[in-house]
Amino acid sequence: MKKLLFFGCVLASLIGNVKTLFVDGCPIWGCRPSGSFSLYLKVPRENASISWISDLTLDPVPNPLGCVADSVNIVCLSNGPFKEDKGYVSLFVQNGTVHWRDRLLHFPTLPLLDNYGDVTGSDGRKLVHYDADGKTYPIIKCYGLVPMFSMQLVGTDFLLLVGEQGGLVVRLTNAIPVAEIFLNDTIQNTNGTFLPISQPVVSGQRFYLLTEFVPEVDSYDPTILNLQRLYAIDINNRPADIMTVAWSYNFEMEDDNFKFERANSKNKQSRTMKRKEHIQLITDNINSKQNVMWDYSSNSVFVTLPPPYMSLSKSRNTFWIFQDMNDTVARTFRSDSLHVTHMATFEPDTYMSPDTSGLNAYIWVSTAEGMLLKLEANGMVNQSIDLNKLLNTGVEVTTNIMLTREEDGSDDVIVIGVQCPSGTVANNYIIAVLNGGQGTSSLLWKLPVPNNMQPKGQLSASRGADLQIKDQIIFYAEESGKSARIISIH
Repeated sequence: MKKLLFFGCVLASLIGNVKTLFVDGCPIWGCRPSGSFSLYLKVPRENASISWISDLTLDPVPNPLGCVADSVNIVCLSNGPFKEDKGYVSLFVQNGTVHWRDRLLHFPTLPLLDNYGDVTGSDGRKLVHYDADGKTYPIIKCYGLVPMFSMQLVGTDFLLLVGEQGGLVVRLTNAIPVAEIFLNDTIQNTNGTFLPISQPVVSGQRFYLLTEFVPEVDSYDPTILNLQRLYAIDINNRPADIMTVAWSYNFEMEDDNFKFERANSKNKQSRTMKRKEHIQLITDNINSKQNVMWDYSSNSVFVTLPPPYMSLSKSRNTFWIFQDMNDTVARTFRSDSLHVTHMATFEPDTYMSPDTSGLNAYIWVSTAEGMLLKLEANGMVNQSIDLNKLLNTGVEVTTNIMLTREEDGSDDVIVIGVQCPSGTVANNYIIAVLNGGQGTSSLLWKLPVPNNMQPKGQLSASRGADLQIKDQIIFYAEESGKSARIISIH
């Protein structure tokens, strides 16, 4: 397997205290390893229109994560009538027609694209590499990673593969395995493993992972052992101890105000759960969720913490902010009232060392109530945009946030998929919101999704300068239980 040349990270260079990255489009889950969901793009300021709709009609994908795209290639998850139609599908940037199809994988995660349009991806069983034209390189077998999260690139040399069953595997970018660990621990005299419940995000040679403790025993009291933990784990360039835990943070044991609804003591069966069922509950609940994001400018980790999946509580997410102090962590903010659904922060191609004060850092979040909030790194709300008022109807955000700028000094343009009720029908749109100077905001456009399909997963993009075409926003949309398409806006 040839070595990855992932344009956004593998070709990164450090000059003094200035870090230079060149990310083309959105070639990875979260567009960057940090999970920032940010990119450079010329979003239409008015009269946005459909550029093309894929000629390939898909069945709805079980876990709709969206697509990855750059100037050379668009790669999405496929779901066809045959087993060999459930891998990747590559589309031509210009018109959305099928370029080639992956016949090896079965419901894989989002792949990585390099600057040549080559594809590296996995379904937890196989690790594959295709060139931009679909040529296959030797297949690498994987073990113990089904199901798995989307692959991440750590530093310039390592691939990180994380399985929902607990395996953390590191390979060199030429696919040679170098490290594997499980996050085993003993909690309240019970042995078990902290299983990943979120997509890992990356800062340099360090990645952050949200986990939940699952005991080894088949039957246990879930009201006691629902411990969630945030890990910071380093991948080191050395012969031994390649993967080491830098620090961890326990959630439920940290705050006395966090309470579980205990099951009725008369019904003992409801207070116990088999380990296999616990793992399945976690798997069913984490798909498509964004729980962790790293912000370069404040060196902070943002977490939307779901209730433990074995808890009987129906409480909402809590929102947390942590500052990474290298070998320890400081909690800077916690909120029970912010029910955050998605997060984004702009990560430029060139930036100075982190501003450890965090005063100049901010992120955008969407909430379950249809709000877009601009939050400072200390959790204070700097600006709020009520999408319900902006669109004059109820709004549910159905995609991840896409945060764009034309260049470093430009205003933020937020692009998202939304669903709006209208009588007995729910209408689906892609909208763009301009955040101008002095806290002003305006709706640039609201584009109905063809056939009223619902957009899901991440929005990706292809910059068109090299092909002398307009920049494009690429997204996955589906008609529930019937069909799905890939659509381009310009």
